Amino acid sequence: MSMAEELRGTVETIIFTSRDGDFCIFRMSESESGSPVTVTGNIRIPYVGEKVLVRGCWVRHPRFGMQLKADVLEQIKPEKTEEIELFLSSGMIAGIGPAMAKKIVSHFGKQTLDIFENHIDLLSEIPGIGKKTLEKIKSSYSGIGALQEIVMFLQSLGIPERFALPMNQMYGENVMRVVREEPYRMIGEISGLNFKFVDKMALSEGIPADHEDRIVHGIYYVLARAGATGHVCGPANDVYEAVAGLLNLSAEDVSSIAQTAVDTGEIPSVVYDMERYLYLPYLYEAETEAALRIKDMSEDDREIGNASLAIEKFEREHGFSLEEKQKEAVKESMKSGVMVITGGPGTGKTTLIQAIIGAAEQYGVKVKLMAPTGRAAKRLAISSGRNADTIHKALEASMRDHGHTYFEKNEAEPLEEDLIIVDEASMLDISLFYHLLCALKPEARLILVGDIDQLPPVGPGMPLKDLIQWGNIPVVKLDHIFRQEEGSGIIENAARIRTGRTCVSDLKGEFSVIYTGNDEEAYQTAIHLCQDFDYGNEKNKMSMQVLSPMYKGICGVDHLNRSIQKLMQKEEIGEIVKYRSGDKVMQTRNDYEKGVYNGDTGIVWAVTPQKIFVRYPEKEVVYEGQEKMDIRLAYAITVHKSQGSEYDTVVFLLRPSQYIMLQRNLLYTGITRARKKTILITTEPALKRAVENFELNKRYSLFLPLLRNEVS
Repeated sequence: MSMAEELRGTVETIIFTSRDGDFCIFRMSESESGSPVTVTGNIRIPYVGEKVLVRGCWVRHPRFGMQLKADVLEQIKPEKTEEIELFLSSGMIAGIGPAMAKKIVSHFGKQTLDIFENHIDLLSEIPGIGKKTLEKIKSSYSGIGALQEIVMFLQSLGIPERFALPMNQMYGENVMRVVREEPYRMIGEISGLNFKFVDKMALSEGIPADHEDRIVHGIYYVLARAGATGHVCGPANDVYEAVAGLLNLSAEDVSSIAQTAVDTGEIPSVVYDMERYLYLPYLYEAETEAALRIKDMSEDDREIGNASLAIEKFEREHGFSLEEKQKEAVKESMKSGVMVITGGPGTGKTTLIQAIIGAAEQYGVKVKLMAPTGRAAKRLAISSGRNADTIHKALEASMRDHGHTYFEKNEAEPLEEDLIIVDEASMLDISLFYHLLCALKPEARLILVGDIDQLPPVGPGMPLKDLIQWGNIPVVKLDHIFRQEEGSGIIENAARIRTGRTCVSDLKGEFSVIYTGNDEEAYQTAIHLCQDFDYGNEKNKMSMQVLSPMYKGICGVDHLNRSIQKLMQKEEIGEIVKYRSGDKVMQTRNDYEKGVYNGDTGIVWAVTPQKIFVRYPEKEVVYEGQEKMDIRLAYAITVHKSQGSEYDTVVFLLRPSQYIMLQRNLLYTGITRARKKTILITTEPALKRAVENFELNKRYSLFLPLLRNEVS
């Protein structure tokens, strides 16, 4: 059994921090011996140069040797001038950056911290520190002392130190009162604090098990968990049962206590088909308001010009005739407030978008093109010859307090364009769809273009599917395959899958099915194909993609990425430094400040201990600190992550071990990501299962009943 150890030293390097900030690895120089020590633990993330005391137990990592697993980290006040300067430069004190820290320490020397403690007004002697800056520094520095008290208080409750600063900023001197009397409010106000953690703490502080706040937030938690799997709402009785199991209460108690919150609207609800459904507040607003706005738009039947003349002009300029359904769509676009265009690959959606744009602009209509992902937007821009943005960029999304997304384009500041065309609309969830509708000016028109046979949105709801089923707006279904006569194996197989027929290899080699016996053989086949196609070549990295439905397993994305990286880099890559120059990576969240979005793919061109430099098609981005967690290897990605993108070549692993994911829409989406060549590595049973399994998992959503006025 390891003995507890206490070490003092200076932090030299931050090696790793988890995205939620709950875990970190750093290297420190131990004070007595000067020896380097690797420290791990669920502790506050220190800053480089900070003098710290750590307390914990030694453990042996199988690859990286002895490490101190710490459960306590405390700051030691710096003494040397260089240490004081590092402390002041750390960002902990508002109004002081590295340059100002140098000025202050140069002026006051070793007395600097005494000045801060006892004579802080003397900082006004430093050029650049005026009255406003001084007040900011005073307020921030006084907060550090209060912060230490808060840290100790939180530690006594088992709350990680990392929450001390945001809690101090949010509640000030009321931190302890909030924790003891209103703990559940912290879930929505302090980013990273989840229900289970707060609930455990609240119960330990004496909050009654049947307290109304506990039950209300338990309902929010269950609904949020359901939202992560695509549900917009949930049947009240099912929700109460789930909450009862979560909180160890009876469903009757949950129901009776929750009734007040339901009656007051704190928990929004509606009745449909004699059953009550509960919502998270933001999803209730999104679904109900989106339905109202769409119904209003559907009544707009103003004609914006002569469609027949516009079609004739387009055909004359391009030297071919539009198919009848394409002509129908152009006509509808010029007289409908909202419409849907749907169809599989090769059915002429791109040509149709060009014709609609030409017709609209002929009559002075300003057009805006959008798509849910960066790659889809770029593809739309190339095919249309017009600028196209991601929806988030077009709506000027930004991150506000508590990690919530805010859209600058909204009802108060709408988009100026008259016609909005959204491609890959099957990827729209109800929340993003609602924010898009809010950003349209009253007279604007909306055209949604998408392939309804692809995967449903990752987020809650399926608004495109519901709009198609509604029947009160024009829906043009393109089914004529223009490229069929060219012998496109990809398009022919896509058509086969849509109608429940299995895939077959084509003679031209555009579509190949490779049957392998087990997952090891499938994995080796994928690796050999990466070698054969020279995946390591920079051009090929961006034009080729390995796909798998799942992250785990030998044929999962995680294992494939590590293996392909090793193959490309010709060396073993450690767990601490995850990337090398030349690695293919993907951004995993929307970063509005950097202008990179979830799903954007780039190439690492340089790596230092502190920074990762990534080259995207449109820009170069530098990642440091916590930001490094926003990227992951992308030699292999999930089918869901590939939606909205196209590649010249796709290698797609579809295995029996991925049984839960074997669905027709996933198979269809995966094979249609390729423009020139699809290689499907599968087994006959897995392929048969995927083709035959076309029943989508039911998503609780009332968007369609709301459109049909069937909800009370």
